[in-house]
Amino acid sequence: MAPGLQRFSYIAGDGAPRLDAASGEELVRLDRAASVALGRRSPELPGTLFVTTRKRLIWLSEAEKGKGYAVDFLAISLHAASRDLEAYPSPCLYTQIEAEVATDEEAVESNPEANDELDLSRVSELRIILGDPGQRILLNYGRPWLLPILPLGRHSSLQHG
Repeated sequence: MAPGLQRFSYIAGDGAPRLDAASGEELVRLDRAASVALGRRSPELPGTLFVTTRKRLIWLSEAEKGKGYAVDFLAISLHAASRDLEAYPSPCLYTQIEAEVATDEEAVESNPEANDELDLSRVSELRIILGDPGQRILLNYGRPWLLPILPLGRHSSLQHG
């Protein structure tokens, strides 16, 4: 998979993503009623978030069958649990992902988030909004360290600082 956010349409008859079984890819986490917001756009209608052993996040829409997005963990350059309701209207996992960099001229001509047809290669932010904001997400980026479990609810024991 190329770096950055990609469309994902490899969906099995049961609605789950088709994984690369030949390389040993397996499902390690599934979260129903998860929405994603691409860039500054409003969240998509709820779908299902999948995390695989191939270090991919895959989101599939429940409302629009065949619609989905995927991103490799290594394309995620930053993530944080966001609980600031002034910055975003609901708790979410905020991620920055690798994206094509446009020249100033290209940016003026083609805002990747302006029209309905979104240029995914230029989307640099992805928010994951879980149906239950009290859920916890564990992300392991395949590095020698394991990121902490990030509580997304308002009653988190993590302090800002």
